[in-house]
Amino acid sequence: MAIYTPRPSPTRSRKGGGKSSWLGGFFKALFRRKGKAPESFRTQVVVTGAQRAWKWKKLSRNALLVCFLFCVVGTLFWGTKQLVFRSNIFHLTDIRITGTRITTQRQILELAGLRLGGSLLRFDAKAAATLIEAHPWVERAEIKTQWPSAVEITISEFQPFALVNLEEGKEKRLRYLNRSGHLFSEVAQGQELDFPVITGVLSQKDVEADRLVKGSLAEGACSLLLLAAKGNAILPIQAVSEVHIDQKLGLILYLVDRPFPVYFGTDRLQIKYSRLLKVLEQLYAKKQVDAVKEIRMDYLDDKVLVTGVQIDG
Repeated sequence: MAIYTPRPSPTRSRKGGGKSSWLGGFFKALFRRKGKAPESFRTQVVVTGAQRAWKWKKLSRNALLVCFLFCVVGTLFWGTKQLVFRSNIFHLTDIRITGTRITTQRQILELAGLRLGGSLLRFDAKAAATLIEAHPWVERAEIKTQWPSAVEITISEFQPFALVNLEEGKEKRLRYLNRSGHLFSEVAQGQELDFPVITGVLSQKDVEADRLVKGSLAEGACSLLLLAAKGNAILPIQAVSEVHIDQKLGLILYLVDRPFPVYFGTDRLQIKYSRLLKVLEQLYAKKQVDAVKEIRMDYLDDKVLVTGVQIDG
């Protein structure tokens, strides 16, 4: 009969032994000397750095290539431009100017900066038109370039309708006026003066930016002359010598061959002008016009006062 002897069981660790083992492993890992990085990690770092360097090298090479191409293209463009400018193909051989009456062709050429033999490629038509229109007699300039070597300039000058005696402080300047109420060139020696004159025009009150102010007495004087310009045989514009602006009495009209004034006041100019035609017709018919001392169109709303003679109506 075999005798069984039981083996002693392993001794269990004391309470808290597991905790001591864990702390020991922690401190051992904490103070463990750092070893070398894994081989795979080091290989990845080396590959990434090499790729970055290669990309920068490629980018620099592309940038240099682009700069080189730009330089080549710029040089070719500059050289081609110089050859074209020196070529006789675009040299001006024909400059035509029409519409000049007061202005001269020499003045227009100087303002436009044009000369025969000059390069059409260097000519700026829009800028030249602006410079030409700065001339006091030029209302509009139209320029057409006809490639490769011709330019056509059409000038529209202002058409004088009346003269304006413009008062600026103590100074008085005589300027031309067109039908639309635009003041342009001053009257120079030797220029035409056979136009009716509007006097008593104040610079800032009646004129702004070379135009008659709307609603001003100066604009009313221009309207009165426009009525006379319609060509009525009794009172054509050629018979009007002056329209004077009086700040209190309004508009006063003077005839070329008659000394008496015609007072219009400030309003209803068209109605008063029509009545004046009828009054003058009676005076001429009865041969009484030489005895007239004055005509008051502003006497009453429906009455006209003729001093010196008696008329009907």
